[in-house]
Amino acid sequence: MRIVIFGGGGFLGSHLSEKLLDEQNDVIIFDLPSANYLDYSAKLGAEIITGNFLDVYNVRKAIVNSDIVYYLISTTVPKNSNNDPQYDIQTNVIGFLNLLDEVRNMNTIRKIIFPSSGGTVYGIPEKVPIKEDHPTNPICSYGIHKLAIEKYLYLYWILNNLDYCILRIGNAYGERQPTDGTQGVIGAFLRKTIHNEEILIFGDGSIIRDFVYVGDIADALKNAIHYRGTPKIFNIGSGKGHNLNEIAEIITKITEKPSKIKYTANRSFDVPNNVLDISRARNFLEWKPKVDIFEGIKRSYVSMMKQNKH
Repeated sequence: MRIVIFGGGGFLGSHLSEKLLDEQNDVIIFDLPSANYLDYSAKLGAEIITGNFLDVYNVRKAIVNSDIVYYLISTTVPKNSNNDPQYDIQTNVIGFLNLLDEVRNMNTIRKIIFPSSGGTVYGIPEKVPIKEDHPTNPICSYGIHKLAIEKYLYLYWILNNLDYCILRIGNAYGERQPTDGTQGVIGAFLRKTIHNEEILIFGDGSIIRDFVYVGDIADALKNAIHYRGTPKIFNIGSGKGHNLNEIAEIITKITEKPSKIKYTANRSFDVPNNVLDISRARNFLEWKPKVDIFEGIKRSYVSMMKQNKH
């Protein structure tokens, strides 16, 4: 198949393209020239197209004769999305609507697959673990724009019979995760522990998250291609919760270095507890996570140490 990954030059995109290329698909990655892993994916055999996603001509060029489209682009992260909600909507939702219109006009494209945010679309949970039919009341603009994209996918399916699949993903981590702290605490905690730097934890460390290994996420995204069932939305996580203090302890065991932790005030957009019910994905996508939290962090650590040597 000919598969386009918009935003495929990043952390998750690099793992997804790797798995799709292993199955002899033609993979086209569309991203900004500054994306971290374009060279990595190009060496594996992906075709690279760089440009501005908001330019409709660029989008049209990327999807010609394609079968499947993945949409991994986001210009914001949860912690900065509330700073300018208008920018969040204009750059994410409007750009996606342009893509939908172009896809609708292409007869070859069979499905759009969208990794949404299991960590933000639900908001503060009424019940844990969270099922897909849980109320959606995001407390950050990032979660709102993800939810808006989900709704437009449903609309275009109703109006144009454009098939889709949504994966609401927990907190991704693994090899090649950015470590600058913008998103992804495991990568940031690892880097700071390795360099004997202070780890900043918002609150008392009791915030619980569903951490899911990036290779497992990529498997779920790959399985979505051939899925033909009725449910369109799936939680993708480990199904288990770990608080931030536990993550720091695991990192200490793996690195054999103590974590220097500084606790500070809670942030308003942080949900206190987020653990996903993944039974629907097990039953319909024939998917389950294979890598537990200790093994996943160990792989991340080994990868990071190799990068540091280079």
